[in-house]
Amino acid sequence: MKILSKLVCSLFVISPLVSAEDTLPDLDLDALMAMDVQVTSAMKRAQSAFETASSIYVLTNEQIVRSGATSIPEALKMVPGLAVRQLDNNQWAISARGVASRFSSKMLVMVDGQSFYTPKFAAVYWETLNVPLYDIERIEVIRGQGGQLWGTNANNGVINIITKNSIDSRGLHADISAGDQINFDANLRYGGDISNKGSYRIHGHVRDGNRSSKGIEVAPVDTTEQHSFGARMDLTPSDEWSVMIQGNLTESDLGQNYRGVLDETNANIARSGILERTDARFMARVENRISADANQMLQASWLKQSGTQAFLQEEYEALDLDYQMNFLVDDWQIDWGVNYRKNVVEFDESVFLTSDREYDALEQYGAFIQAQVALIPDELSLIFGAKSEHNELTGWETQPLARMMWTFSEQQALWTSISQTVRIPTLIEFNDNFAVQGRRIGEVMPTGVPLIDAYRVKTFLNGNDAVKPETSLSYELGYRISKAQWALDVSAYHTLAEDVAVIRSDPNLEQFIPALALLQLGMVNEAVQALSETRIDFNVVSEAELMTEGVDIVLSWQPTDYFSGELGYSYNTFEYDMPDDTFPAIGFDSTSRQLFAKADVDFLEHHNVFATVRVENSDAYQTDTFTAMDIAWNWQLNSVWKLSLTGKNLFAGSHVEYGNTSETYTIANFIDESYTIKITADF
Repeated sequence: MKILSKLVCSLFVISPLVSAEDTLPDLDLDALMAMDVQVTSAMKRAQSAFETASSIYVLTNEQIVRSGATSIPEALKMVPGLAVRQLDNNQWAISARGVASRFSSKMLVMVDGQSFYTPKFAAVYWETLNVPLYDIERIEVIRGQGGQLWGTNANNGVINIITKNSIDSRGLHADISAGDQINFDANLRYGGDISNKGSYRIHGHVRDGNRSSKGIEVAPVDTTEQHSFGARMDLTPSDEWSVMIQGNLTESDLGQNYRGVLDETNANIARSGILERTDARFMARVENRISADANQMLQASWLKQSGTQAFLQEEYEALDLDYQMNFLVDDWQIDWGVNYRKNVVEFDESVFLTSDREYDALEQYGAFIQAQVALIPDELSLIFGAKSEHNELTGWETQPLARMMWTFSEQQALWTSISQTVRIPTLIEFNDNFAVQGRRIGEVMPTGVPLIDAYRVKTFLNGNDAVKPETSLSYELGYRISKAQWALDVSAYHTLAEDVAVIRSDPNLEQFIPALALLQLGMVNEAVQALSETRIDFNVVSEAELMTEGVDIVLSWQPTDYFSGELGYSYNTFEYDMPDDTFPAIGFDSTSRQLFAKADVDFLEHHNVFATVRVENSDAYQTDTFTAMDIAWNWQLNSVWKLSLTGKNLFAGSHVEYGNTSETYTIANFIDESYTIKITADF
C-alpha cells in the first residue's frame, strides 16, 4: 500500500505538464512574485515586502492550506532558510541562522504581536502553540535580528503569525483529518456579523495523535491528546477607530521520552512520561487613525502557561502593554512606542532542578524610536533607530539599528543593515541548578582501579547570577529582483556575538583526596562511600564569542497561471571562540546546508498539487543528510466540499532529524513517512 502511495505521489510531481482549465481559486501569485505583499513585522507598520530592508519571507494562507500542514511547525517547514527539526510526533526544534534546540532558539515567536517567549528556557513549546491554520492570514518570518523593534531575545529572527480579521472568516468551516500518525484531527469554526459595526468568530479543535513506530533509546510514547477553544471579535465603530479582541484556551496531554538522573548511579537514564500543559491567552488591541499621516495603537495581552512533567512543574504568566505611534513629518516617517511586560514564573523544585533564589515576578519596560527618510526620493532611503529596555536581571540594554534601501529600478533593490541585539540570560542560566549526567572519576583523575574509574560522581549544572547578556553585532547585505515570471531574493550576513554563555567544569580535585587515601589503604568500599559525598559542578559563564556567517537564496518562478515554483539554498557556519576549559551550552562548531524546492500546480478541473522537497545537511544535529518530500493533492469537489490527500517525509525512510544526545531531558525518535486524508466543508 505504501509503495502504491509513493508511486501516486510521485506522479503528481510531473503534473505541470497537464494543461489547466477551471482551477481552484487562484493565489495572488503576481503579488507574491513581486513581493508586493504588505508586511508588518520588519518595520512595525505596513510596508511592501519588496521595499523592506531585511531578509523576510511571507508564508500565505493559501500555501499553508494547500500544503496539508496540520500544525505551525509543519507549516514552517515551507520557509527557506529556517531550521525545522522534528524530534518525534509532537516535539520540534526551530531556529534561523543558528542551531535549533529543543529548549532554546534565540527567536522571538508571536501570534498577532503577542509574544510566546518563555524566560525559563528561552524557548517556545511548539507542541502547544495551537492556532487554527485555516484562519492564519500569513506568517512573516524575519531571518536575522529584530531587537531594535521587538526587544531583547530576537537575536536570530522573528516569527509573527498573523491571523485573519473575523470579517474574512464568516460562515461555517469544518474539517476532519485521519491517517497513520493522526487518529483524528477535527476543526469547527463559525463566524458572523455584529450589526454593521463588526464581526466575530468562534472555533474549536480536537486532536488525537498516534505514537512513532520506532524509538532510539526507549519505546516511543509520543501520543497527543489536545483540545482547544477560541474566539475573536473585530469592531469598527467609525472610520477612525477599530478594536480587536481575541482569546484561546488549549489543553494538551503529550507523551514524551526524556532522560534524567534519578538514583545513586548518577547516570542519565531514559524514561517516559506525560507532559500535561494548559495554555491560555487573551489580547485586546485598539487602533486609531488620527489623520491621513498619523496612526496610533494600544495593545494589551495576557498569557498563562502551566505544565507538569517529571523534570519540571511550572506555571508562567505574562502581562504585556504596548503603545505605538506612526506619523509623517515632511519626508520623515517616524515610528515610536513604549512597552511594559510583567513575567510571573513559579515552579516546584524536584530531584532534577532547584533554584538559588525566588523570582516570583520579573518586570521589563522600555521604548523604541525609528526614523525613515528618503535621501533620494523613490530611490534611496535611510532607516535608523534604537530600542532601550530595562530588565531585572541585567538592567538597561540598548539595541541600535541602521538600514539603507536602494531601489535603483522598479524591479531591483539593494539593501544593507547593521544592528545590535541583546539576549538576556534565561532563569536556567542565571539562577537554577539541575542534575546532569555524572562524570566518571576516570575522566577527572584516573586511579587505575576500574571500579573507581567507572564511578559516576554527582554532577550539577549551575546558573550564575554574574552571567552577562549576550550581545550580537550583525552586518547584512541583500539584493532583490522581480521580473514578470521570476524573482530572486539573496541575503548574506555576518554576526559576532560576545559574552556568549558557555559551561566551565569545576571538579574541585581536593575533595577526592580522602577517597584516594582510603583507596591506597585497600579500603575500596569505604572509598566508594566517600565518593558518594562528593560532587562536580558545571558553571555557566559568559566567556565566549560566537561567529555566525551565511547566505540565503530564494528563486521564485511562475511561467503560467497554473504553476508556480520556488528554489532555495541556505548555507550557515557556526563557530565558537572560547577558553580551553569551557564547552558550548548550545550547539557546537558546525556547518549547515539546506536545499529547498516547492511547487504549486493547478491541473485538470478543480485539482491542485502542492509539494515541498528539503535536503538537509548539517553536522550540528549529529544526524545523516536526509531528503524529504511533503506533497498534498487537493480536489475541490464543489463549492462546499474539498478532499485532500497528503504524504509527509516521503523518500526519507525512517530517519533521525535530531540526534543531540547530550541535551539534558531530550530524547528523539525516528521520523517516518506518514499519510493523511482530510475532508473540508465551507458553508
